[in-house]
Amino acid sequence: MSITTAPRARRVFAAAAAVAGLLTLAAQLPDGGSSPAPAAAPARADHHHAVGEPARTTVAPPPLDPRTVPVAFVAGPQRSGAKGDAPLDVCLVLGRPEKERTVKLPPAAAERLYRATRSYPGPCADYGPPKRLGDGTVRIYSQLAGDRPVSLGFVLDRRALGGLPTEPTDGAHCYDVDGDGTTDPATECVHEHEYLLDLPQRFRDVVGGPFQWAMLNWDPRGHAPAEIYGVPHFDLHFYLQDRAETAAIGTGPCGGGNLVDCADYAEARLPVPARYLPADYLDIDAVVPGMGNHLGDPTAPEFNGQPFTHTFMYGAYGGDITFYEPMITRAWLADLAAGRVEPSCRPLKLPAAWKEAGWYPTSYCMSYRANRQEITVSLTDFVSRPAS
Repeated sequence: MSITTAPRARRVFAAAAAVAGLLTLAAQLPDGGSSPAPAAAPARADHHHAVGEPARTTVAPPPLDPRTVPVAFVAGPQRSGAKGDAPLDVCLVLGRPEKERTVKLPPAAAERLYRATRSYPGPCADYGPPKRLGDGTVRIYSQLAGDRPVSLGFVLDRRALGGLPTEPTDGAHCYDVDGDGTTDPATECVHEHEYLLDLPQRFRDVVGGPFQWAMLNWDPRGHAPAEIYGVPHFDLHFYLQDRAETAAIGTGPCGGGNLVDCADYAEARLPVPARYLPADYLDIDAVVPGMGNHLGDPTAPEFNGQPFTHTFMYGAYGGDITFYEPMITRAWLADLAAGRVEPSCRPLKLPAAWKEAGWYPTSYCMSYRANRQEITVSLTDFVSRPAS
């Protein structure tokens, strides 16, 4: 071995020894963790893809918090990028069947572990039941530190970006506008596909409110205003409103092309009191049955000459904030999974006060973890807020 290659070899052997030591540590850990890693759902073969299908891999959905992993590791080539030596929470995933255990490791050791195993930034996650989405699955995950939420989010395996429905509607919200006894999917149905999702049981038991359930909407042709949001995208709703109350927002002849019951439309347009209204957000008159009204930020990039890739909405009904909603194009998520764009965490614009006490997020994050082939969209940086 030449002198020039010896230092590199020593680094390689040192990294291998560190990972081996971690694996030995894991073998000594008792069984358990927050929950077992769920098995991936089998891929469907009963339809063709409308868009380019990502590579098929076996996956299971854990979370990803990009704040605890160097961006270079999450989205692209592995480089040393951790700053400082403060230990990180890591969910150690090993064995067949996989077992999970939260441990604390220095950043450099955590990076090597992620490369060598299916481990992920901790604490270990809890999961809600999965739903089929495209050729993959989607479910809700949460991470807790005691009774404090660390993250609450959607996790999609990469296959979910392929095989998505191409028809404009799933027929869940239709209204016979012309009274002919039938509903035309092209003109008399809301153009979306909805997936109702339960939060993890432990999150509901330990944290309680204000978040109660979640809903993903796939919009294969986008929605109004078409010049801004008329591209295929996902709407990812975290609901504070009771599910039955949301479902009761009915169809009817009001709300323009959104086909909303007139009384529900009026209720949805009631203004949110100024102290509870997030900074800069306005009623954009976008009431949708089975969902609610939408509040938009006129300072967002898509309203100021830039193309829509991802943004954040709030929802309202009866003068209350009823949901938090990242909106993200399928194309941007595909670029994220391919390493063409970086993971992103954005601060939320917040109100001056909160009507209901509880844990509320102050950021939202979009990430991809290559070692598990998974996309996460999460609420993070939770703060306990008093009612006022």
